Amino acid sequence: MEHKDDLTSGGIGKKVISFAAPIILANLIQAIYGLVDMVTVGHFVGASGMSAVSMGAQITTVVLVIVNGLSNGETIISAQLAGQRKLKEIPSVIGTMLTFFAIVALALTAIVMIFVRPLLTAINTPDVAFVQAVQYLLICMAGTIFVYEYNSLAAVLRGMGNSKVPMIIVMVAVAMNAVLDIVLVAVLKLGVVGAALATIICQLISLVMICVYIKSKTDLFDFKLNSFRMNKEYLTLIVKVGLPQSIQFTFASSSFVLMSGLVNVYGVDASAAAGAAAKVQTLATLPAQGMMAALLTVTAQNLAVNRPKRVIKGMWVGMAFAVALSLVIFTFCMVWPTAAFRIFTSEAAVAAVGTGYLRRMAFSFIMESAMFCMFGVVSGSGYTPVTMCCGILSGFAVRFGAAWFFSRGLMLGFNGVGLAYLAGPVVASIICIVFLISGKWKSARVQVKG
Repeated sequence: MEHKDDLTSGGIGKKVISFAAPIILANLIQAIYGLVDMVTVGHFVGASGMSAVSMGAQITTVVLVIVNGLSNGETIISAQLAGQRKLKEIPSVIGTMLTFFAIVALALTAIVMIFVRPLLTAINTPDVAFVQAVQYLLICMAGTIFVYEYNSLAAVLRGMGNSKVPMIIVMVAVAMNAVLDIVLVAVLKLGVVGAALATIICQLISLVMICVYIKSKTDLFDFKLNSFRMNKEYLTLIVKVGLPQSIQFTFASSSFVLMSGLVNVYGVDASAAAGAAAKVQTLATLPAQGMMAALLTVTAQNLAVNRPKRVIKGMWVGMAFAVALSLVIFTFCMVWPTAAFRIFTSEAAVAAVGTGYLRRMAFSFIMESAMFCMFGVVSGSGYTPVTMCCGILSGFAVRFGAAWFFSRGLMLGFNGVGLAYLAGPVVASIICIVFLISGKWKSARVQVKG
């Protein structure tokens, strides 16, 4: 089994950018994936539909970030195996995680479907959007297993240095999602149900495509029934690295759900505006999130061959790139905030209530971009409990606490919630800087046996 995507040699700047670019592009396309639903529903259903999609997406995001954390663990272990040239072990990693993720996905799907109404009630979903939110969430949850299995396979490809194939698959899926949204929502008038159906159909197609690629173009996995079994050693290593990240991402996403609870008391227009602003935030930080994923692999591969200086050089390159791109979105939000909302809806009330909120939230974009790059190095070295603590502390104690204080304590209302988004990444970045300076990360916390 040949390893062509080696990140341990050659110019680190060029390697980082060339490896990160497809991941960033894939992240952009995935963000568009979510934007398509919001834009289509916003224009053909209205503010109530936007609020329903936003509320449903808050719950599904919590479910999906669990696999993001664990699949990052899978990426790290795969990258270590690639760095050590132990590629014959990769099929065992894939079989283990496909089996494990299927069990987790089915369990979470059942739980959310059973408690769908209490969950939406808990986050103060507006009454006018409640029924639509239930419909959207139930349908989207049916596609959870497709997302989990796809992410598992894409994680291994990234760990081996292949970021292009997942990007191509996501591009195809988003194009199909756009077409299906127009057909199901605009033409057939299925509303949020049509948007949800378009989403899960494309999720299934993405899974099929990556399976076909791995089966026909590589010898990573044969997809035979007896290959779907769990290797205790690899499952333990992956969970040890990935579980703290799942907890981190879950707490971070849950804090956004709590923030929605604060926002929704200001009405359906505020709820719709916050949902649109969240999509803009995703666009602003997705280069940094893509760079984080790239640095995860760069760090794991290079620490496996004892090259920490190469990792730091890569981090600085990535951070400069990510922060520069976030500044573009920040400037757009400061100068043309109303134009940002017009992308999602023609309802003037949503833009009117959301302009101040978005301008305040935009200050968090730059700090988050730097934070995500540091997260990539810390997590890639296996010290995911550090980033987990950052996520819990910054998401709950800091972000949510600041949002409550600014909106209720200082009486800044809806705009105060937007301002609070800056507090979390500031605290998390300080923690990461201290840890990186300590040098402890230079020795990987979790390693496959050499």
